Amino acid sequence: MAGLAGAGQVMTQAPPRNIRRLKYIEAFSAVVMTGSISAAARQLNMSQPAVSQLISNLEKSVGVALFVRRNGAIFPTQRAEALHDDARDLLALIDRIEMHLKPRTDKLLSQIRISATMSFLTEILPLLLGELHRHHPTGSFAVSSNAIDGMTNAVAEGHVDFAFHTRPLEHANIVNLLQCEVPQVCIMRADHPLAQFERIPLSQINGHDVIWPSRRDPYFQYYRDLFRRHRLNCRTALQSPFANFSIRMTEVLNALSFNNALMASIICQANSNMVWRPVEGIDARTKFYLSFPEVLSGTETQLLMQTCFASVISDALAELEWLQGPA
Repeated sequence: MAGLAGAGQVMTQAPPRNIRRLKYIEAFSAVVMTGSISAAARQLNMSQPAVSQLISNLEKSVGVALFVRRNGAIFPTQRAEALHDDARDLLALIDRIEMHLKPRTDKLLSQIRISATMSFLTEILPLLLGELHRHHPTGSFAVSSNAIDGMTNAVAEGHVDFAFHTRPLEHANIVNLLQCEVPQVCIMRADHPLAQFERIPLSQINGHDVIWPSRRDPYFQYYRDLFRRHRLNCRTALQSPFANFSIRMTEVLNALSFNNALMASIICQANSNMVWRPVEGIDARTKFYLSFPEVLSGTETQLLMQTCFASVISDALAELEWLQGPA
């Protein structure tokens, strides 16, 4: 039967059907990401001719051109761009398989999946991703927002690598690292009458409009009990589960918002029309946790995540240092 193949028939060389096929996918992804054969070769620690050969063999095996060569540059075709997401996901999955087989690997994850509360995602995560990208420029990121139950399940089931929340995720295989602990403060417009105080006496809050957290938030009960105990009569201007939304609405509604000092500091630093003040008699504190599956503990990716988070909140924490007191 082998003799039926005509002498003139061209046989293309397919990538070998073993683990070396990954070399072709790695080369393809690297060329798309970097935009050149030479840059891809440096990223993969290979020679430029070796990467060129891998790309050439891959194009022969699939029967279509994946790149257009023009004036010494190389550009992915539309088909290559469409395939790149699948290639990147495949390489990220291989990274995770390798991570589970060889815990505490020094290799950074090529894709880092992060889940965070909506307020954290909006205000702090852009700063964090910028810092991560500076240290890991070839990495990619996937971001989601979940309530605490969904976040716990996502981390425990391996759908999320790192999660940021103000409560620990309760699961036997999840590590929760406390990143910082900050007091609750009062946020208001800069021209609000209470902005004149360096520390606001609790009694002075009486009669002002207030923005409350949602009823499911643990701080709702805390503030309701506190206000009742001190017989503070305040009109509810807004109720919201989102810390950053509540803080920003203080300017719009000219109302007081009680929230964590880290978020308040970051938002007020960017908006000169808003200020925050500590309140005498409010002793509640907010904890920020970095949570991740046990298998990521001690890895380079986990240490990088922790270092970058500490870096992006350092200015805000420095501003809060004078009122931190004992934890």
